[in-house]
Amino acid sequence: MPRSLIKLALEGTDEARRRLFAQVSELVVANLDQRTDRELAIFSEVIIKLYSVGSATDRARLAQKLAAQPSTPVELARQIAKDEVNVAMPVLAHCPVFTQEDLLDFVEHLSNAHLQVLARRTDLSPEVSDVIAERGDRPVHRILAGNREIRLSRDAMLKLVKFATEDPVLREDLCLRTDLSPSACRTLLPLVDDDTKKRLHRIIEGALSQEQLDQIARLKVLRREFGDALENTDMSLLWREAERSEITVNELMILLLQDGRFNHAIELLSARGRTAQKSLKDAVYNGKQDLVLRSAAKAELELSTFALFAKLRCDHLKVPATQGSEWTAAYKKFLESHAVTKQSRCGDFQANRRTKKPRQAGSRGAGLAAI
Repeated sequence: MPRSLIKLALEGTDEARRRLFAQVSELVVANLDQRTDRELAIFSEVIIKLYSVGSATDRARLAQKLAAQPSTPVELARQIAKDEVNVAMPVLAHCPVFTQEDLLDFVEHLSNAHLQVLARRTDLSPEVSDVIAERGDRPVHRILAGNREIRLSRDAMLKLVKFATEDPVLREDLCLRTDLSPSACRTLLPLVDDDTKKRLHRIIEGALSQEQLDQIARLKVLRREFGDALENTDMSLLWREAERSEITVNELMILLLQDGRFNHAIELLSARGRTAQKSLKDAVYNGKQDLVLRSAAKAELELSTFALFAKLRCDHLKVPATQGSEWTAAYKKFLESHAVTKQSRCGDFQANRRTKKPRQAGSRGAGLAAI
């Protein structure tokens, strides 16, 4: 141990012990993965003994550096996890050394502020989530319901569904889960809007994947965060705002279509598909399918986005819905054909490349000599 640390240890004042805590903490995290088990045990024991005198800043710095380390001494990690939430947060959220028994102990003895952090962990067992649902308050319930990386047990789900009858935010979070039981869906059905009812019926039937639910959740977040900017009627300005907010053309198109802004969707498709707006609008309204398909492909519209566009076209023009299905099938075929053509061209390019003949030594010199 460095002489300076021994001096601080012998001094014995509170200030000396605070400084000792800070310096030993730095030693612990320096080259942590190269420390022997014996060294880690000694450092951990010293820090735990000094922990009560360490400043909040030094404790928080230590927690931040140890949070994701698989070699963090578990006793030290438990000590930090029980600290005030501003210090404990990174360890509670990410530390990989905790067992499910550790997490259960935290849930049973720590505050709801701590539980808000724990409820976000992706390694929660059904047993732990059960207790979180039992002990947690409303913010904890919302976070737990929104954690789609874990599966909730039947008991936890029933508790959350019961609370959701009086909490619309919790209801929204629950309705985006794929592990809802049929009985939970039936309980929620009378409490939600028509779109969500359709989604719950489809969840019961197993038609929605987690990826689709995640997209729905992201669109809700985008609509909330993009806010008033979405009301912009100038599509060039709206697209620039969307790019700054990292919103894709597919996401912006869906948001416009959900709001029934069909003509604005055509303007956006025209700009991103590099097609004259007047020509594209005429093609959409008069059923000139080829130009619309080419523009959509240039704009890199996904098949699901184009399907929504085709459906809204039918609604807007009051034409049979079968046209929407026909346009979607045509777009799928167009994308597949385009992919095959592109792959074929790449293959032809490779096949037609000429093999360079090796130049014979002295050939250049012979030519010069002839001249």
